Amino acid sequence: MDAQALIEFRKNIDFMEIMFRMSCASTRLAFGAGLEQLSLLNHGNNDADVEEGRRRLRAAITSQLAEFEKLLELVGE
Repeated sequence: MDAQALIEFRKNIDFMEIMFRMSCASTRLAFGAGLEQLSLLNHGNNDADVEEGRRRLRAAITSQLAEFEKLLELVGE
C-alpha cells in the first residue's frame, strides 16, 4: 500500500470507528431518556403493554447483536 492509500485507509478506519461509537452512544442516550419507563420492565409488571414493550426492546437489541457479530466476522481477528 503506497503512502496515499495508507492515509486514506487510516481516515476510513477513523471514520468507521467514530460512527460506530456515535451510534452506540445514541442508543445509550435513547435508553437513558426512557429510563423512567424502563423501570416498569423490572418490577414484575405483567401488564400486556409492558410485556410488549419488553419484547420489542429485546428484539431490537438481539437484532443489533446479530449485526455486530456479522461486523466482527468482516473485521476478523
